[in-house]
Amino acid sequence: MITIRLKKAEWGKAWRAMIDVGPVTLIANDPIYQVLPAHLELLTARGFSYEVVPLRPRRTENRHHGTGN
Repeated sequence: MITIRLKKAEWGKAWRAMIDVGPVTLIANDPIYQVLPAHLELLTARGFSYEVVPLRPRRTENRHHGTGN
């Protein structure tokens, strides 16, 4: 999947257009979404602006295993 940021002023219309194509996942309130290549084609064809952003790796939880004393 590709991660993109939409302009806040356009995200509502872009969202409605994208969900007609396939699944879209909101991953941050910025609004940042994970989308398919078909979504990018649609956004470009309809004149929406977007920015491809690198996906930040999720922080893994640090687990400390005690030595049962």
